[in-house]
Amino acid sequence: MSGGTAPLVVSPSGAPPAPASNSVRLFEVIGRGGMGEVHRAEQLELARQVAFKQLLAGSTVRQRERFAREARLTAQLDHPNIVPVHSLELARDGSPNGYVMKLVEGKTLRTLLVETAELYEKGQAIDAAHALRTHLEHFLKICDAVAFAHDRGVLHRDLKPPNIMIGKFGEVYVMDWGVARAMGHDDPLDGADVQAASPSVEPELTQAGEVVGSASYMSPEQAEGRNAELDARADQYSLGLILFEMLTLRRALTGASNDEVVLAASQGDKGPFEHVSPQVRIPPELRAIVEKATAFAPKGRYLSVTALADDVRRYLAGEAVLAHREGALGKVLRWIGRHRRTTLLAFAAVLTLSALVTSWVLYRETARELAARERGERITTFSMEASAQAHRIDAEFQRMEEALEGLRTASEWALRSPEPSGPDGLLYFDSDFANPAKRPADFTSETRYRWPVSVEFPVAGIAPSTNRAAILPKLRRIAPLQRHLRSMIVDAGRDSDQPLSLEQERALLLARKSPIDYAYVNLAEGVIFLYPGMDSLPPGYDVRTASFYKMSENKRGKRWGSPYVDSTTDELGDDLVLPCTAGMWSPNDEFLGVVGVEITVTKLVETSLVLSSRSTLRSSIVDANGKKIVDSFDAGKRFKASGKDESIELAEFDLPEVVKAIREGAEGVREVKREGRKEVVAFTRLSVLGWYYVVEIDAGSIAASPK
Repeated sequence: MSGGTAPLVVSPSGAPPAPASNSVRLFEVIGRGGMGEVHRAEQLELARQVAFKQLLAGSTVRQRERFAREARLTAQLDHPNIVPVHSLELARDGSPNGYVMKLVEGKTLRTLLVETAELYEKGQAIDAAHALRTHLEHFLKICDAVAFAHDRGVLHRDLKPPNIMIGKFGEVYVMDWGVARAMGHDDPLDGADVQAASPSVEPELTQAGEVVGSASYMSPEQAEGRNAELDARADQYSLGLILFEMLTLRRALTGASNDEVVLAASQGDKGPFEHVSPQVRIPPELRAIVEKATAFAPKGRYLSVTALADDVRRYLAGEAVLAHREGALGKVLRWIGRHRRTTLLAFAAVLTLSALVTSWVLYRETARELAARERGERITTFSMEASAQAHRIDAEFQRMEEALEGLRTASEWALRSPEPSGPDGLLYFDSDFANPAKRPADFTSETRYRWPVSVEFPVAGIAPSTNRAAILPKLRRIAPLQRHLRSMIVDAGRDSDQPLSLEQERALLLARKSPIDYAYVNLAEGVIFLYPGMDSLPPGYDVRTASFYKMSENKRGKRWGSPYVDSTTDELGDDLVLPCTAGMWSPNDEFLGVVGVEITVTKLVETSLVLSSRSTLRSSIVDANGKKIVDSFDAGKRFKASGKDESIELAEFDLPEVVKAIREGAEGVREVKREGRKEVVAFTRLSVLGWYYVVEIDAGSIAASPK
């Protein structure tokens, strides 16, 4: 086993937790569990909507330990399908009070399955959101999250539809890691300080006594209380029961009481594998997958959750499922698919010898079916590659947002701190950068930036209408942020957690290896404090006229803006810049200015926009209204600056079929024609921004394997 972690244990405390957090404003309850309840909330310091899971009053010491472990363990599982945890809130005595996590707007998988069953029972049409293929795509994302946790040595132990959230745009999150534990370690919290579940307990509720988990979704070894023996195959069994329910729209394990369900689970006694609608036939391949994943003996199951997911992917791609034994006809068809040339020759011989028209018709139909299936498989592969690339872009934008929030917090703190008593030597103005005798000693042209920069010191620019003497105290307060700006950009660009030497950090910054190209603190009085420092601010520059400033002026929360042309003194102009900004506020709700981080379009294209596994026609980012933000053709272009940092006007993306689908909130693949050329287009939603990643390839290339 790789990536294993030791159990997380929190020091016990005898006092009950406080009922709320000082840094979070709580609203209505949106969910309840065995140890806590989840509120819709606002994280006051960052002015954002979040979810707050609060420990219930009267909790035991063991429950508080388990609750704190859940928060810390979930925070360590950084995966697109595991809900992010932002912070752990502690009471004054140090005991856990609750934790802040991403607010997921949507519904549980339980709700989605109940809705689907009701549609079938009422004889109503099944829309895309309730279709089996959509459910199977959700299932694959669930498997990806669980496989990631297993790779990190973590066992969930409570996988069930109520613990899976489906977002409004198809995002999938595995939630509630309250009874999770490290694999290969005994859990000191199992069976301790907890009574056995009452027979009247709802079988879908979590229990944490000698038997851990939810009765309706337990593996036999869980139901027998063999906790020390549990490994990844126990979670796989629960996933198999979830897949059972997706296919039949009824629970696999049922009983009149919790005890009866636990008994059925311990014996592997599942209900009939029949859909709620008698007219619906469950494919035998999927039935075989469920049977293998829920084999009574762990050794009879798949080797891993990844292997389970791969078999489901084979089914969706029309390939042979490893868990299913094909009949003779199925094997013949697949043999024909692998030996098309031989098959064609054989059919030709048959035609010559028999001259039967029926054989020719059969050949043509079989050939068309095989060609269509193979093409569909390749389109599916292309779609999965585009989706994986979208996750990488999402991660890059996520790092930028995290850096922005840290910069805002540091800047607000600096502005309310006492003015430093030391000299002004660490503060360089634009006039200093323009003077070779006064600019920083590290100022150099040996950089990937378009002009010489200092990676040691930012540059401060003051609007002509601003009184320099009056603003100097504030500038002296934010001057120490130069260290934060440097380390923030370095951290965003590091490939590992290994510390870098000063020389390595400098090399990284000058080579622009970080996703962040620029960062700044802009004061409401008309001051820009820009990193890296450079001699490129136009004369008379007032940051308050910039589009990136205006979009967050007197507003709370982070905002991504349209690309803009950076103001510069370079006659050739500059690249397009994509900004992410946020307003700064005092404790008295006074607007203080705007902080921001930026990435140039060329950098975005070079690092993540282009799909490297294929020869693509174009890669783009399109907003939710179908407007093109950037595309790969924008890389390397230079634009004349107006001196005002104005956003460019966004034009509608030029593929109407894709625009229509995006406006409807859809994701997927479309085959289109543009300028007489047939294209295949994949588009995936970026969860951080709500924009879409769009990739176009020539339809003719879909017949060839990826590079």
